[in-house]
Amino acid sequence: MATATRLRCHGCGRTADRDDWGEATHPSLGSMTQCPDCGSTNVQTDR
Repeated sequence: MATATRLRCHGCGRTADRDDWGEATHPSLGSMTQCPDCGSTNVQTDR
């Protein structure tokens, strides 16, 4: 059984399933996950 990927924002502490997050594009870094609450891209998988 697969489990949903949970992410945690280092900016505001939000933790939620991967489906709830946004995406930002940086010119040299490409696509990054973005927190919908604070806009931070400092996000990691929450284990």
